[in-house]
Amino acid sequence: MSLALAGGASAEDTGAPLDLPALLASARAANPAIRSAEARAAAMKQRPIQEGTLPDPMLGVRFHNESFDEITWGDSEFSYLELALEQEIPFPGKLGLREQIATREAERERAMRDVTELMVLAEVASRYHELALIDRTTEILRESGGALDLIARQAAARYSVGAAAQQDLLRASLERGALRERLTMLEQKRAAAAAALGALLGRESDQLLAGRFEFLATAPLEPLSDLLQRLRERAPELRAAQEDVLRSDAALDLARREYFPDFALMGAYMNKQGLVAEWELGVRVTVPLYFWRRQRAAVSEQRLAKRAAERARDGERLDLEARLRELHAMAETSGRLVELYDGSLIPQASLTLESARASYEVGSVDLLTTLNAYTALLEYRIRDAEEKTGQKRARAEIAPLIGETPLGERIGGAP
Repeated sequence: MSLALAGGASAEDTGAPLDLPALLASARAANPAIRSAEARAAAMKQRPIQEGTLPDPMLGVRFHNESFDEITWGDSEFSYLELALEQEIPFPGKLGLREQIATREAERERAMRDVTELMVLAEVASRYHELALIDRTTEILRESGGALDLIARQAAARYSVGAAAQQDLLRASLERGALRERLTMLEQKRAAAAAALGALLGRESDQLLAGRFEFLATAPLEPLSDLLQRLRERAPELRAAQEDVLRSDAALDLARREYFPDFALMGAYMNKQGLVAEWELGVRVTVPLYFWRRQRAAVSEQRLAKRAAERARDGERLDLEARLRELHAMAETSGRLVELYDGSLIPQASLTLESARASYEVGSVDLLTTLNAYTALLEYRIRDAEEKTGQKRARAEIAPLIGETPLGERIGGAP
């Protein structure tokens, strides 16, 4: 009895292999979260030049008349048409600091754009490896079906000559049903994972279900010390937190400069028609009269805000380092398990199954012993694939912490 009756598309039944780099490029181009983050970063880049520009000048027009009965313009020296211009000028340094604050905000938004892009790409890679595991597990189950078929034929042959009980046939059939159940559940899991990946790529999941996800080789795990160093230098979350600190520095400097007055330059021309024209120049100065309530409180506020930004940056670094250590430990543990499965457990389980099957054929062991050996080999192979996938998914999640894509590329905004 062939396992083809188990139903569902196997890895061999699917179409051409899907390329992970191509899927990552597709996510960069079409993912809504990435495109939204790029738009926000582009919008924030327009802020600094606005903040560093002088306020718009004020232009005024005024007519002064000496009577309610008639227009006295040109007849009275006190009647005139006035054109006035006023330009506000902040105290030296204030415009530069406002521009600097806006620049730091724009750089923070740029770092957050990188965070979004890296997290989406890591999720794409993680989903890809999940689907590759599903395809690999399906392949293992179908391959193990051949061994189960051979055991079932042995049971049928022994039953036909009265050397085995009917229970052996029923138990073999039950194992076939369990195998079909697992394959059916994998179909549902594959559809759900493909739908999640399709949402990240901005495409229909049917296009992904028709493809094949390659079970890629696992890259060597780098030393934790190297990864921690790169995290401190490149992590976009830390760049964003550092921009908050720099913004707080500039905001504190600006608050201190608010103790100094701003100015306004004024000029006016008065036309009296036939009489002598007049003009005037003037300066207006703001007086920080209530500095002990306003400016002093503003400086205290910004000093505390700077302290909060520094604490938040330090906390962010500790959180990221803890997450990196956790992922690195998970990857190391998976690596040791993979060595155990590949080096000893799977070869030993394979030999055990061959021995049990040969012994069952001559009646030296019962069917249960043979099926236990079959199940042990199957589970070891599946766990081996799961741990290899765990290594790859851990590396995919480590990548955004150190400012890299799942392919090891430096993100565009990284220093």
